[in-house]
Amino acid sequence: MSELRQDRTTGGWVIIAPKRGRRPHMPEPGEPPRQRPRFDLSCPFCPGREAQLPGIVAETKAPAPPGWSVRVVPNKFPALEMRQDTPTSGCGDHLATPGRGAHEVIIESPWHDAELATMSAPELSAVADVYRQRSRTLLARDGIEAVILFHNHGRGAGASLVHAHAQVIALDIVPSRVAAMSDWCKRYYSEHQSCATCDELAIECKSAKRLVDENEHFVALVPFAAEHPFELWIVPKEHQASLTALGDHELPAFAELLGRSLRRLQAAANDPPYNFVIDTAPSRDIAAPHLHWRLRIAPDIAIWGGFELGAGLPINPSSPEDDAHLLRAVDAGP
Repeated sequence: MSELRQDRTTGGWVIIAPKRGRRPHMPEPGEPPRQRPRFDLSCPFCPGREAQLPGIVAETKAPAPPGWSVRVVPNKFPALEMRQDTPTSGCGDHLATPGRGAHEVIIESPWHDAELATMSAPELSAVADVYRQRSRTLLARDGIEAVILFHNHGRGAGASLVHAHAQVIALDIVPSRVAAMSDWCKRYYSEHQSCATCDELAIECKSAKRLVDENEHFVALVPFAAEHPFELWIVPKEHQASLTALGDHELPAFAELLGRSLRRLQAAANDPPYNFVIDTAPSRDIAAPHLHWRLRIAPDIAIWGGFELGAGLPINPSSPEDDAHLLRAVDAGP
């Protein structure tokens, strides 16, 4: 039977409709893995191709060639840029302002054939550290209100280059989804005197129906009101409003669970294209008691159509409880 489920952490509603079919548009089992070379002379993110980059913002040094493990560069085709234009008050009868901000690419490995799911624990820890550092740096800039950090895996998820990379966009506004989530959580906190995500985490850990994995500092779970088949959240057990609050002692645990979660997804769902985004507090709520950051993995398995566009109400053709069971059952390695 279909259900309407509400996400306690955002207030949003989702239709869970397993009868619409598990794993539509999935690749057939046994699809051969993508074969890529260690280096690709046509790839601007590979070592030795620095002339194709618009610059280098930051690097994590490494003792072995090529001398770096993670690199941050400006996006060559930025959605937003740091500009000093005088704001305009409108565009005819419409409100418009210059698109100010920053758009960076985090090259997650020098190796063209690397993927987050197969990286070693130290490699993933280095990547997670750069996620945190770029979030801190960009949020500290004057006029920046929010930072969105995301990773697209596979062309079906919007990745224009196969070389492993994430992107981070800093904005001088708070995007509507971030603002709506913050407002909902603020109202929840005012009513219950507790964080909605902390309360949801306690419920999920107690029931264990949708719990997939955990370690000392983090939990991986399929949310009760998952918008996507095999959606996974990685959530800190301790209350933290922002990724920027992640401690050095917590980085390895975060990286460990991210790697295992991606390997579980790869094994259980035939390596689907996916996006992940880090939902983290805007600058105005950087230490808010009502917000709790998470990394949200959204596989691009089900295709949203006219109903979702018209209603703004996702239909998930998969049971979150069944998805969690399948994800738990696969071998994710160490």
